[in-house]
Amino acid sequence: MTDAELLATRAEAFGALFVLLQHLSRRADSELADLGLTTRQWLLLAVLTTGFGGYRPSLSEAAEKYGSSRQNVKQVALGLEARGFVRLVPDPADARTTRIELTDRVREFDEPRMVERTRGMLADVFVGLTPAETRELLALLRRWLAGITAGGATTPAAAATPTQGEEHHS
Repeated sequence: MTDAELLATRAEAFGALFVLLQHLSRRADSELADLGLTTRQWLLLAVLTTGFGGYRPSLSEAAEKYGSSRQNVKQVALGLEARGFVRLVPDPADARTTRIELTDRVREFDEPRMVERTRGMLADVFVGLTPAETRELLALLRRWLAGITAGGATTPAAAATPTQGEEHHS
């Protein structure tokens, strides 16, 4: 692949991701409407429930995993607090630090009707992919996310160099 082809491919993939995000956000917002949640609020709940193992993270810790600023996470968390999903509480050891505590309301997502709704929505969203492709997509997304959060490649040559095993996917 030439540099120009790689650039064009990356540009198209980048744009396609944003179009995909629009479709996913619209679909998720529709699914979450009866709970009074937005996609951003649902994502923060998902990060809190899966990323901290019962630990009450600070706003800054949550922001790091959420991929946003502390201020943005605070705004999203305030909306969740107003809906009864979380509580913002001062850290007992340092009152300057605010921690996010999940409430029992998050258990609504474990109720059979919600599990079934989620299963159906995810089946619809991934309808064009086989189970193997879904696993491969997840592996690629994890690797890509790890690269972005680690700062990514520092030079165009480093970014274009295939990693071990990539040459078989051309």
